[in-house]
Amino acid sequence: MARVFLSYSRQDQSSAKAIATALERCDHQVWWDRHLEGGSRYATEIEDELKRADAVVVLWSHASTQSPWVQDEAAEGRNSGRLVPVVIDDSQPPLGFRQFQAIDLSQWNGRPGAKVLESVDRAIAVRLASGKGDIPEAPAKPHRRHSGLWFTRRAFICATVALFILMSGVLYWRNAGEDRPDLRVRLAAFNSLSSGVSESVPKVLKEEILAAFGTDALITATLGNEKSQKKAAAYVLAGSVRKVGDELRFTMHLTDADSGDTLWTQMLKRPAASVEVAPRQIAVAVSQILRCALTGKAQHPGKFSNEALSAYLSYCQEYMADSAGNVMNPARALDIARRVVELSPDFSRGWSARAWAAVYDSRSAQAATVPALRAEAEQAARKAIKLDPKNSQAYEVLSGLKPRNSLEREKLLVKAVSVRPGDCGCEFVGYGGFLQNVGRMEAAVEAFKRAHDMVPLSADVNASLAEALFLTGKAAEARTIVESLLEVWPNDPVRELLVRSAFWTKDYRPALAALADPRSPFSDEERKAYSAAIRALQSGSAVQKASAIGQVLELTARGSDDQRILVSALAALGADRDALALADKLVGRDGSRDEYLLFEPPLDRVRRMPEFAAIVQRIGLLEYWRQSRHPPDFCREPKAPALCGRLS
Repeated sequence: MARVFLSYSRQDQSSAKAIATALERCDHQVWWDRHLEGGSRYATEIEDELKRADAVVVLWSHASTQSPWVQDEAAEGRNSGRLVPVVIDDSQPPLGFRQFQAIDLSQWNGRPGAKVLESVDRAIAVRLASGKGDIPEAPAKPHRRHSGLWFTRRAFICATVALFILMSGVLYWRNAGEDRPDLRVRLAAFNSLSSGVSESVPKVLKEEILAAFGTDALITATLGNEKSQKKAAAYVLAGSVRKVGDELRFTMHLTDADSGDTLWTQMLKRPAASVEVAPRQIAVAVSQILRCALTGKAQHPGKFSNEALSAYLSYCQEYMADSAGNVMNPARALDIARRVVELSPDFSRGWSARAWAAVYDSRSAQAATVPALRAEAEQAARKAIKLDPKNSQAYEVLSGLKPRNSLEREKLLVKAVSVRPGDCGCEFVGYGGFLQNVGRMEAAVEAFKRAHDMVPLSADVNASLAEALFLTGKAAEARTIVESLLEVWPNDPVRELLVRSAFWTKDYRPALAALADPRSPFSDEERKAYSAAIRALQSGSAVQKASAIGQVLELTARGSDDQRILVSALAALGADRDALALADKLVGRDGSRDEYLLFEPPLDRVRRMPEFAAIVQRIGLLEYWRQSRHPPDFCREPKAPALCGRLS
């Protein structure tokens, strides 16, 4: 066993926690600054632990390479022969550290047993034995050389979003990074209740839940009995699995550790044939539901009864329905949120939950009830902010009540990502969606990455980030995310994105594979039409393109499920006016949540047409670009469309 000092940037705390957990399971004693006791002299204790360490594991990232603290700690490890450099994103170590071969964990999925962690373990063993020498054989991360243009673009992006991200990180960890008892969950018994379910299934479920919480920078999962824990856990999580017909039924119970009261019970069903991935899926769902509820309670300064917490857990179960493979019921979520604030009238997160649920319920409600629901949402959001000015969800809800593509909406979204982050990264997803819809795709990637840092296991966040990466030409990185997502959720509709993105990237093999996969969400007619379009683009034949355009237009007339693909296909095939007409229809009179399709790569020629300028003026984009002085990304291209000259 080695004493390991873990050096990292606070912006990478979720990754640091996952790596610390994995190293502890390899019997190493890991120290990182979450272990600082209240009242400790910060610099003194860090220096003492750094001196005592057998190995200094440094997590290099875009954030940590800019941190003087991390560079100082890394220099101490380097100068004493104890440095173990690890790269966790697509950055490269700063000058002075590039001569050391770094271990690449940028694609690690957070699972403790992953083979790539063996490289870190071996490197620590070498340091423990000798304190010197190069790191043994490890997968080296290639260092990319970026042009000055890339740095200029990145600086431009950072000027728009990085300040808010930095501010939110400081506020978040100052307010929520404490090792509080009510953020500790003890994992108790996980049992098989059917002879048809192997005892290994509940054991794997327990391991997967532990791994899922290992990616969480807030909630700590512990094992063993209460007496063996250094700090008491406030809650106990237990579970069981049984087979009923062709289903696996996982039942989870969360109880109060002191009173024994049952706070939350949920049964999640999975096909028996999915036994290999089902424990992972259940772990993701459970961890996100508990994160939602327990962080909300932990941020509440007043009293919070078990009855109120139980109701809030039920709300979070509805709020995170997608993560559990279910369909969210906004009306039920609203009823529960109303109950939460009845039980705890001073609970800010309860009021913002009510606001969020009212907005979502208004989208599917009868027209006569929509004004009342939107009014309820605004009143509840303002109440939440009055109780807690750092409630990010409340600002996000208010932004959704403002006109689309407006400075008013962006100001509220910027406020949402500037205050204390919530539990799901939703405020960054909301801001990322706004940035996409106003044509600022590169900035949107940064917002989605921030959300991914907070909830790396969220299917929705992964899909949003992958789409943004595809749209900005980062196809390899996007496909890695898609592959990881499908590893956990083999039936996820993200395969649709592989088909759409083929018309952006011109890499058609993944799309053809997705179209041939029966799990992809396409009808037979869609498979035939999209396959014909792709083969026509591969061949370059004008005759094949004309035939493919006809098949795609037939889908347009039939009302295909996702007409965004049709816009991309038509534009890629050269049917620019047909693509623009369909895009105009989808965007609508006042805009929609799909405005970003106007900025997809195949529509480059379309953006030079007068009709395109008329559309963006109608939905308020021209006014936004002028007022905000944030032009769309396509206006920074060497041969920008003529309308870009109208923005100054």
